[in-house]
Amino acid sequence: MANVSLPSRDTHYEKFPTRKLLAAQPRDSKMTVMETMDATKSLLFKALFSQMLTFVYGQTYNEMDHLLGHLFNESRYNKFLRPLHNQSHVMKVNFTQHLSSIEYFDISSGELLISGFFEITWTDELLAWNPSMYGGKDMIPLPKGAFWKPELALTNEAANDKSSIDSNGFSPAWATSQGSVIMVPAGSYKTRCNVDTSLYPFDIHTCSFQFIVSNHDTTELMLYSPTGNLDIGNLIENGEWLVENTKAIIKPVSDENFRLSVPMSEASFSLKRRPAFEMINNYTPVILMTVLNLFTCFVRPDSGERLSFAVTLYLSLVFATTALVETIPSNSLKIPHMSFVIFIINFLNTASVLWNIFIVNLSRKANVGHPFPAFITKIVVQKRKRDGNKPNKIKPDDRSATKIVSVESEETTNEKNGDRIHETKYVTDFTVEEVAEGLDRIFFLVALLLFFLIISIYSILLAIVWNKT
Repeated sequence: MANVSLPSRDTHYEKFPTRKLLAAQPRDSKMTVMETMDATKSLLFKALFSQMLTFVYGQTYNEMDHLLGHLFNESRYNKFLRPLHNQSHVMKVNFTQHLSSIEYFDISSGELLISGFFEITWTDELLAWNPSMYGGKDMIPLPKGAFWKPELALTNEAANDKSSIDSNGFSPAWATSQGSVIMVPAGSYKTRCNVDTSLYPFDIHTCSFQFIVSNHDTTELMLYSPTGNLDIGNLIENGEWLVENTKAIIKPVSDENFRLSVPMSEASFSLKRRPAFEMINNYTPVILMTVLNLFTCFVRPDSGERLSFAVTLYLSLVFATTALVETIPSNSLKIPHMSFVIFIINFLNTASVLWNIFIVNLSRKANVGHPFPAFITKIVVQKRKRDGNKPNKIKPDDRSATKIVSVESEETTNEKNGDRIHETKYVTDFTVEEVAEGLDRIFFLVALLLFFLIISIYSILLAIVWNKT
């Protein structure tokens, strides 16, 4: 393959005199931002005004007709051949992609629809003329389909019906008297992104647009990226997605079977979700209702409202989590971590309702004279001891509907044979409210600790991944 080199900066300015005027201006480091903007506007006005004078200077219909007839005469111009006098040279084409807006992104299928335009420049050695011979005409718009152009096709498009870069029908082109051609196709383009929903709603997805030249290989044409990046200077800000990590690379694509290598331009970027809307409107209500459901432990079991309050909250959470799950992307390959958090939240709320049923049922049994299980009485007795309240000595058969009796015993050693025996020292009494309060306090602390532990672990993992990206 022949060695090729990028066009020099001076040559680039000669092709586009407006940029040369801007570059030739002296730059004062002490100029303010407003002064710089005013100077730039003045230069642009002068450049455009001088260009307009050039366009209208002494041009007649016959001169323009002769110019177009001369340039696109079939005897001298073949649009199917590269416009080079020496066909052994490599055609150099500058290719820059500009992203204008994010139109639509389907996170389930990975389809992305964007709008943008492309700046494609090259030198057409056959489209050159002497402006003085045609009324000073220095630049002309090129008629569609009458000149050679690189055929660029999008290879990773979601739908193959619009793979050509100018399939939208809008691709204006202009040529200068030096043979410099600029074409600016624009429209909407669709591609498929590499979707990663594991961090939803803090997910980041990678998207790319791959364009290949379909009418020439690398021995005839080479693409160049003047900026080496995807231009997002004209990007309209999207309320849901943030565009980051933009880059553009030029590389050849080879086919070993056909021994063919074609130039390709790949522009890639990352779509980072703005999570504020999702967190405020979807996740915060679920978290608040979960905490509120855990606080049902502080409602008296004999009030008659505890169980109904817990069930009402549970049903509200079911509707809220169902609506939340509908917003989570359906992806079994990379299940969002938030799905596991929602599962744990549902588990805690179900356990809270079952616990309230248990406490209300326990209270009902005590009120009809049923004794508590032994493990419950032991818990309350131990709680009393920690609080410093000594149990009262009463008779073992002193039981009532509102007073529960527990026998506390300890092991002693028989001095004669050394056997360990149990001797009853005293009995204790306590109320149903003490039992419910002790058990509710244990459940509340365990459930709340588990809830905040899961939320903290998830938040830390998100923070680590978010900082890395």
